[in-house]
Amino acid sequence: MDDNTLVTVGRVLNSTTTTFTFGYSQPDVAQPAFGSLVSAHMAADRVYGLVYQVIVRDDSFVRQIVAAADSLTEVRIQDLRQRRQVPIEVTALAIAYQQDGRVFQRLPPAPPGALQPIYACAPAEVQRILDRGRYDYFRTVLNNLECPGEELIAASLRLAAACQPAGQDRAFLVDAGRELARLLAADLPRLDAILRRLS
Repeated sequence: MDDNTLVTVGRVLNSTTTTFTFGYSQPDVAQPAFGSLVSAHMAADRVYGLVYQVIVRDDSFVRQIVAAADSLTEVRIQDLRQRRQVPIEVTALAIAYQQDGRVFQRLPPAPPGALQPIYACAPAEVQRILDRGRYDYFRTVLNNLECPGEELIAASLRLAAACQPAGQDRAFLVDAGRELARLLAADLPRLDAILRRLS
Protein backbone atom coordinates (compact mmCIF):
# COMPACT_ATOMS: atom_id res chain seq x y z
CA MET A 1 0.00 0.00 0.00
CA ASP A 2 1.38 3.44 -0.97
CA ASP A 3 1.71 5.77 2.01
CA ASN A 4 -0.27 8.47 0.19
CA THR A 5 -3.17 6.20 -0.78
CA LEU A 6 -6.14 5.95 1.55
CA VAL A 7 -7.62 2.46 1.58
CA THR A 8 -11.22 2.43 2.80
CA VAL A 9 -11.97 -0.66 4.89
CA GLY A 10 -15.50 0.18 5.99
CA ARG A 11 -17.93 2.70 7.45
CA VAL A 12 -18.84 3.45 11.05
CA LEU A 13 -21.89 1.56 12.31
CA ASN A 14 -21.79 2.93 15.86
CA SER A 15 -19.35 4.64 18.17
CA THR A 16 -18.81 5.69 21.76
CA THR A 17 -16.25 7.84 23.50
CA THR A 18 -13.85 4.89 23.71
CA THR A 19 -14.65 2.63 20.75
CA PHE A 20 -16.01 2.61 17.23
CA THR A 21 -17.46 -0.28 15.29
CA PHE A 22 -17.41 -0.33 11.54
CA GLY A 23 -18.83 -2.59 8.91
CA TYR A 24 -16.20 -4.23 6.76
CA SER A 25 -17.50 -5.46 3.43
CA GLN A 26 -14.59 -4.97 1.07
CA PRO A 27 -13.79 -8.41 -0.41
CA ASP A 28 -10.93 -6.95 -2.49
CA VAL A 29 -9.26 -5.29 0.56
CA ALA A 30 -7.64 -7.30 3.34
CA GLN A 31 -9.71 -7.44 6.52
CA PRO A 32 -8.11 -5.34 9.29
CA ALA A 33 -6.09 -7.63 11.56
CA PHE A 34 -6.19 -7.71 15.35
CA GLY A 35 -4.00 -4.87 16.61
CA SER A 36 -3.93 -2.98 13.33
CA LEU A 37 -4.32 0.80 13.31
CA VAL A 38 -7.30 2.33 11.52
CA SER A 39 -8.52 5.91 11.25
CA ALA A 40 -11.73 7.85 10.81
CA HIS A 41 -11.42 11.20 9.09
CA MET A 42 -13.72 14.00 10.19
CA ALA A 43 -13.02 17.16 8.19
CA ALA A 44 -9.37 18.02 9.01
CA ASP A 45 -9.32 15.88 12.17
CA ARG A 46 -8.81 12.15 12.58
CA VAL A 47 -9.56 9.55 15.23
CA TYR A 48 -7.23 6.53 15.45
CA GLY A 49 -8.11 3.14 16.86
CA LEU A 50 -6.59 -0.29 17.38
CA VAL A 51 -8.68 -3.17 16.05
CA TYR A 52 -9.49 -5.56 18.89
CA GLN A 53 -12.65 -7.42 17.89
CA VAL A 54 -14.00 -8.89 14.67
CA ILE A 55 -17.51 -10.35 14.58
CA VAL A 56 -18.77 -12.39 11.66
CA ARG A 57 -22.55 -12.59 12.02
CA ASP A 58 -24.74 -14.97 10.15
CA ASP A 59 -27.22 -13.62 7.66
CA SER A 60 -30.47 -15.09 6.38
CA PHE A 61 -28.69 -17.64 4.19
CA VAL A 62 -25.74 -18.77 6.31
CA ARG A 63 -27.65 -21.37 8.34
CA GLN A 64 -29.16 -22.83 5.17
CA ILE A 65 -25.74 -22.89 3.53
CA VAL A 66 -24.19 -24.67 6.52
CA ALA A 67 -26.90 -27.32 6.36
CA ALA A 68 -26.21 -27.84 2.64
CA ALA A 69 -22.43 -27.42 2.86
CA ASP A 70 -21.72 -30.94 1.62
CA SER A 71 -23.26 -30.12 -1.73
CA LEU A 72 -21.52 -26.77 -2.19
CA THR A 73 -18.33 -26.27 -4.13
CA GLU A 74 -15.50 -24.12 -2.78
CA VAL A 75 -16.08 -21.64 -5.62
CA ARG A 76 -19.73 -21.26 -4.60
CA ILE A 77 -18.80 -20.77 -0.93
CA GLN A 78 -16.27 -18.05 -1.85
CA ASP A 79 -18.91 -16.36 -4.01
CA LEU A 80 -21.39 -16.37 -1.13
CA ARG A 81 -18.76 -14.92 1.26
CA GLN A 82 -18.08 -12.05 -1.13
CA ARG A 83 -21.76 -11.25 -1.62
CA ARG A 84 -22.66 -11.18 2.07
CA GLN A 85 -25.62 -8.96 2.94
CA VAL A 86 -24.42 -8.52 6.52
CA PRO A 87 -21.03 -6.84 6.95
CA ILE A 88 -18.31 -8.15 9.16
CA GLU A 89 -18.30 -5.96 12.28
CA VAL A 90 -14.90 -4.69 13.38
CA THR A 91 -14.42 -2.80 16.66
CA ALA A 92 -11.49 -0.54 17.39
CA LEU A 93 -10.42 1.05 20.67
CA ALA A 94 -9.88 4.80 20.22
CA ILE A 95 -6.30 5.54 21.30
CA ALA A 96 -5.40 8.83 19.61
CA TYR A 97 -6.63 11.71 17.54
CA GLN A 98 -5.23 14.37 15.29
CA GLN A 99 -6.41 17.95 15.60
CA ASP A 100 -4.96 20.94 13.77
CA GLY A 101 -2.11 18.73 12.55
CA ARG A 102 -1.05 17.64 16.06
CA VAL A 103 -1.39 14.06 17.33
CA PHE A 104 -2.62 13.35 20.86
CA GLN A 105 -2.48 9.84 22.33
CA ARG A 106 -5.65 10.03 24.40
CA LEU A 107 -9.37 9.66 23.91
CA PRO A 108 -10.73 11.93 21.20
CA PRO A 109 -13.00 14.87 22.07
CA ALA A 110 -15.78 13.26 20.01
CA PRO A 111 -16.24 9.83 18.45
CA PRO A 112 -16.56 9.42 14.69
CA GLY A 113 -20.08 9.78 13.36
CA ALA A 114 -22.22 7.12 11.75
CA LEU A 115 -21.20 6.18 8.21
CA GLN A 116 -17.83 7.96 8.45
CA PRO A 117 -15.35 6.08 6.27
CA ILE A 118 -12.67 4.06 8.05
CA TYR A 119 -9.22 3.78 6.53
CA ALA A 120 -6.37 1.34 7.03
CA CYS A 121 -3.27 3.20 8.21
CA ALA A 122 -0.20 2.98 6.00
CA PRO A 123 3.18 2.15 7.59
CA ALA A 124 4.33 5.79 7.68
CA GLU A 125 1.13 6.79 9.49
CA VAL A 126 1.48 3.88 11.95
CA GLN A 127 5.03 5.03 12.68
CA ARG A 128 3.86 8.62 13.20
CA ILE A 129 0.94 7.74 15.51
CA LEU A 130 2.65 4.94 17.49
CA ASP A 131 5.90 6.89 17.60
CA ARG A 132 8.89 5.76 19.66
CA GLY A 133 8.88 7.45 23.05
CA ARG A 134 5.16 8.21 22.88
CA TYR A 135 3.34 5.49 24.76
CA ASP A 136 0.47 7.36 26.36
CA TYR A 137 -1.92 4.98 24.63
CA PHE A 138 -0.65 2.10 26.80
CA ARG A 139 -2.80 3.27 29.71
CA THR A 140 -5.87 3.61 27.49
CA VAL A 141 -5.48 0.00 26.37
CA LEU A 142 -4.51 -1.43 29.76
CA ASN A 143 -7.37 0.33 31.57
CA ASN A 144 -10.06 -0.75 29.10
CA LEU A 145 -11.90 -3.79 30.43
CA GLU A 146 -13.65 -4.63 27.15
CA CYS A 147 -10.54 -5.52 25.16
CA PRO A 148 -7.78 -8.06 25.77
CA GLY A 149 -5.26 -5.43 26.84
CA GLU A 150 -2.11 -7.56 26.99
CA GLU A 151 -2.73 -9.05 23.57
CA LEU A 152 -3.65 -5.68 22.05
CA ILE A 153 -0.55 -3.89 23.39
CA ALA A 154 1.69 -6.68 22.09
CA ALA A 155 0.01 -6.74 18.67
CA SER A 156 0.22 -2.95 18.31
CA LEU A 157 3.91 -2.99 19.27
CA ARG A 158 4.70 -5.74 16.76
CA LEU A 159 2.92 -3.68 14.08
CA ALA A 160 4.71 -0.45 15.06
CA ALA A 161 8.09 -2.24 15.19
CA ALA A 162 7.54 -3.58 11.67
CA CYS A 163 6.92 0.00 10.49
CA GLN A 164 10.17 1.38 11.93
CA PRO A 165 13.07 2.27 9.64
CA ALA A 166 15.36 -0.66 8.79
CA GLY A 167 17.32 -1.89 11.78
CA GLN A 168 15.40 0.16 14.36
CA ASP A 169 12.66 -2.33 15.23
CA ARG A 170 14.55 -3.88 18.15
CA ALA A 171 15.44 -0.48 19.66
CA PHE A 172 11.77 0.47 19.38
CA LEU A 173 10.67 -2.68 21.23
CA VAL A 174 13.29 -2.23 23.96
CA ASP A 175 12.16 1.36 24.50
CA ALA A 176 8.50 0.28 24.65
CA GLY A 177 9.41 -2.56 27.04
CA ARG A 178 11.05 -0.07 29.40
CA GLU A 179 7.91 2.04 29.44
CA LEU A 180 5.76 -1.01 30.09
CA ALA A 181 8.10 -2.02 32.95
CA ARG A 182 7.64 1.44 34.47
CA LEU A 183 3.86 1.36 34.12
CA LEU A 184 3.44 -2.22 35.33
CA ALA A 185 6.12 -2.32 38.04
CA ALA A 186 3.44 -3.32 40.56
CA ASP A 187 1.87 -5.92 38.25
CA LEU A 188 4.71 -8.19 37.17
CA PRO A 189 2.50 -11.08 35.94
CA ARG A 190 0.76 -8.70 33.52
CA LEU A 191 4.09 -7.24 32.39
CA ASP A 192 5.44 -10.74 31.84
CA ALA A 193 2.34 -11.69 29.82
CA ILE A 194 2.90 -8.74 27.45
CA LEU A 195 6.65 -9.23 27.09
CA ARG A 196 6.20 -12.93 26.30
CA ARG A 197 3.79 -12.02 23.52
CA LEU A 198 6.41 -9.75 21.96
CA SER A 199 8.97 -12.48 21.45
